Amino acid sequence: MPQPGQLGAQFAGDDWIARKLADFERLLREYGPANILATAGINVIPDGVLVNGLMQFKRPDGTVGVSVDPNTGTFVAYDAAGSTPVARFGSLIETAPTEYGVEVLVGSTWVRLGNQTTTWGSISGTPVTFPPSSHTHVGADITSGTVPQADGSQYGWTNNVAGTEFYAVWVGNDGGFHFGRNVSSERYKENIVTHPVDPASVLALRPVRYDRKATYRFPEDADGNRIIGPEQKIEGAKNEYGLIAEEVALTLPEIVTYYGGVVDGVRYDLLGVALLPVVKAQQAQIDKLTAAARAHGWDV
Repeated sequence: MPQPGQLGAQFAGDDWIARKLADFERLLREYGPANILATAGINVIPDGVLVNGLMQFKRPDGTVGVSVDPNTGTFVAYDAAGSTPVARFGSLIETAPTEYGVEVLVGSTWVRLGNQTTTWGSISGTPVTFPPSSHTHVGADITSGTVPQADGSQYGWTNNVAGTEFYAVWVGNDGGFHFGRNVSSERYKENIVTHPVDPASVLALRPVRYDRKATYRFPEDADGNRIIGPEQKIEGAKNEYGLIAEEVALTLPEIVTYYGGVVDGVRYDLLGVALLPVVKAQQAQIDKLTAAARAHGWDV
C-alpha cells in the first residue's frame, strides 16, 4: 500500500495538510473580522468603515471626521468629538430635504448657504443709512494707515496760512512718527555750554549738484499684497543742490542726522549756526588788519 502523501495513497501527506491549515488560518484572518463586523452592520471598506450604510472616515485621534452616503453622495463633516454633524454637502436633510446644496450648523440652527438675504440694517456697527451722510472726522480718529495729504501741505509760501503763530516741525522716529515743534527756548534746555566749532571744518564742506535715484513701485492687490505685473519706475528729482551727508559727517558731524543707525541727512537749519564761528573768526581777522592799517596811517 502506498505511503500517505504518495501517488495512489488513501491519506494526504503532511505537506498537503500543512498547506491546507495555512490557507484556513489566512481565511480566518481575512474574513473572520469582516463577518463579525457585518453582523453589527459594519463592513470593511478601503480607507474607512461602512456603518449602517454610511462610509465613515476617522481622524488620527480616532474620532469620526467625515461620513459619506453612497446612495445620495452626501458628505457630512462632524465636530471635534466626532459625534455631531456640523456641515453637510449634498442632500439638504435639515433645511430642504428634497433639494441639494450645502448646509452648516450655526449655533443650534442649520443654515443653507447661498440662500441668505443680508440687509444693511442686519450688519452691526454700520451707519444708519448707506451711503453715510456727509460728515467729518478729527485727526485722532485716524489710527492706522497713511494720511494721503496733510492739510496745508500744498500751500505755496505766498498763501495766507490761518493762525497768528508759526513754527518749524520735526518728525520723530517713534512708533507713530509723530510731529513736534522745533523749539529753541531756554526753558526747554539744560546743561547749556559754549560749543566750539573749528572754522576749517565748516570751510571743508563741498557744495554739490546731484540727481536723486529713481524709485520703483510694484503692482499690488486691494489688500496690499504684491502681484505679478510690470514695475513702475518713478524718476527722482534732477539737478538738486546741497551737501553729501557722509562727507559732512567727516568734518561737522553735529549737523548730520541718522536713520536706523546709518547716516541719512543733513540739518541745513544748523549750518547757519556752524557758520557763526567762521564769521566771527573772519571778523576778528578783519578787525586786526584794520587796526594795523590805521596804525600805519592808512584810511580804512
